[in-house]
Amino acid sequence: MWFTLTSQRHRVVRYESNVQVEIVPVLTPHKGSVVAVAFSPDGKILASASRDGTVQFWDLPECHHAFAIDLNYPALSISFSPDSRWLAIGGYGGLISLCSIGDQKVVKVLRLGEEVIQAVAFSPNGKLLAIGSGVWSEEEKRLATGSLKVWHMEAEEFVNNWENPQAPVNSVAFSPDGSLLAAGSWDGQVKVWYAGEGTFKYAVRAHTGWVRCVAFSPDGEVLATAGFSYQPMGSWWETPIPIWRAKDGTPLGSLRVGFLGFIRGHRGPINSVAFSPKGQLVASGGNDKTVKIWHIDGLLLCSLEGHIGLVNTVAFSPDGQILASGDSNGTIIIWHITTS
Repeated sequence: MWFTLTSQRHRVVRYESNVQVEIVPVLTPHKGSVVAVAFSPDGKILASASRDGTVQFWDLPECHHAFAIDLNYPALSISFSPDSRWLAIGGYGGLISLCSIGDQKVVKVLRLGEEVIQAVAFSPNGKLLAIGSGVWSEEEKRLATGSLKVWHMEAEEFVNNWENPQAPVNSVAFSPDGSLLAAGSWDGQVKVWYAGEGTFKYAVRAHTGWVRCVAFSPDGEVLATAGFSYQPMGSWWETPIPIWRAKDGTPLGSLRVGFLGFIRGHRGPINSVAFSPKGQLVASGGNDKTVKIWHIDGLLLCSLEGHIGLVNTVAFSPDGQILASGDSNGTIIIWHITTS
């Protein structure tokens, strides 16, 4: 085990020698919780979205602040189009803002009534935008139901709409070839659809609690799910990250250290999971305020510490050399990743 001290508060705990991580800058532009970070596919921009109603943009690789978008609602999710020209922003008020990166402003807004937009994701060809939402129940005083909608960017119309009467949909992801669309919800279910046909393919019970994030591997063979499963009262066991075969939902195991690993994995809900561009590494962030980096085979490589708030979001840069993580304290940490 190796400890790399990067400041008084930040450190990298390395369990394996084939990965090197160092902290680059710490960004504190937001006054509210950072709910999403995303790199543009061309690797030139990092975007961060917050409940404070702003989206900040940073020029890479120096992480110089470029510009900001002020919304009139708290943001919950963002997604770059494959050509890096657009950023979709979803949040409260049933609003989805389409920001033109070139113009540095919102040029179109989709309005979905009283829904809360929990998740947005562009298809690999940029023609479709998947939207996961929740609907408030005044009787139950919570987001009780939800839907998964698909917006066609060129036709400017919804081409599919699947209602979820059991729970809100709070994570969506297209497979790299665009053939599948996965959606995770608060009832612990992950449902996978044929994206082009709009027909149901299969469902898995990923967690006994809720699903916070779904992510396909770069080759499209594997689907990872992050969330929470209820544990026995007083349990010190860690929370696993289930891994599934993407084509049919067959369980392939999970990312976890196990009891004999002395609880080096996440303790508590996991909010985000992301594959590196080559698919060998998986990053995860959780309520224990740590970021973990795993090998896809299940080996925990290192733990990144330094966040004061809950880690809500993680994302790899297109070249795999940068990992960004955002927390509920409004902080974004940039980590430089080197593998041997």
